[in-house]
Amino acid sequence: MNCGAEIVSLYKKQSAKRLIALAVCILFIAGSILSAAFIFAHIDHDHDHDGADGGCAVCVWISAAVNLLKSLFAAFVGAAVGMWRFFAMRSGLRAVRYYTGSLSLVCLKVRMNN
Repeated sequence: MNCGAEIVSLYKKQSAKRLIALAVCILFIAGSILSAAFIFAHIDHDHDHDGADGGCAVCVWISAAVNLLKSLFAAFVGAAVGMWRFFAMRSGLRAVRYYTGSLSLVCLKVRMNN
């Protein structure tokens, strides 16, 4: 067995996961910024409705951008709440483990000379 090759393989897998996570974050941020920029650029556009019940194409795209921002915001809030719960539970469990752990003289490295 070549231990070095296994470490390199593991590093490449972790590197690929990090690159995918970075790409998702960049797309998340780019989608948010570009949607907001489109909304701000076209919010006061001239309407060019087609026919009696036709719709304005720009209004349709603004509606889609607003829905995208709502979805991204909901995903962001959900992720933030999930991370907050994770870290709160982790710190709570760490405190419980610290105070309820097996505290013995050996664990505390107490030296008994008598």
